[in-house]
Amino acid sequence: MKKETYNLGKSDKILVFMYELKNDGRPKINYEDLVVGLFKRFPQDFHLKGYTEYPDSDLIDKPLYQFKKKGYLNISNKVFSLTDRGAEFAEELSRKNDMQPESSKDQLSRTAETEVSRIKSLEGFELYIQHQKDKLSDNDFYSYLGVTVRTSKNTFIGRLESMNAVMEDLRTRTDNPLYASVVSYHDFLQSKHQDIITFFTK
Repeated sequence: MKKETYNLGKSDKILVFMYELKNDGRPKINYEDLVVGLFKRFPQDFHLKGYTEYPDSDLIDKPLYQFKKKGYLNISNKVFSLTDRGAEFAEELSRKNDMQPESSKDQLSRTAETEVSRIKSLEGFELYIQHQKDKLSDNDFYSYLGVTVRTSKNTFIGRLESMNAVMEDLRTRTDNPLYASVVSYHDFLQSKHQDIITFFTK
């Protein structure tokens, strides 16, 4: 039996529900199953106005769009899954709802650890720390974000938000030389490729 979620807002319950599914071995869910599943899990929150026996898909459309922009969700052909950042945030929501103590702030988030490990293996990052900034191209910026020039605007924005959140974590730990270099690389790329950012975010 699932635990109740008394302390969560309606939008938060969407992420928590998907996190529960992920833990039950269902990391991906299509739109129709998500609408019905949320209604069954939280009937008081996701029913059609005036018809408590029917789900209302409109109640989840806007939150899903916002979650994608924040980098919490992957969406492909109306199939949804939590990103690492989304799963971590949903886990935090579940912990707060259960009144469990938060994890130590001294510990780097799993998302940040994963991104740092990925970034330090990039050719562009290697060039940057070798002081060969002039050799960096647009492709290095796309590789840094984990996107391509054909990536949708929403996906690009989601990845950008995710990386900005990771940098916020790393900026409190710049006594670590690797973290300091990653933050510096991030800031350099964002400054150099502001035109690309503007194109995807305007």
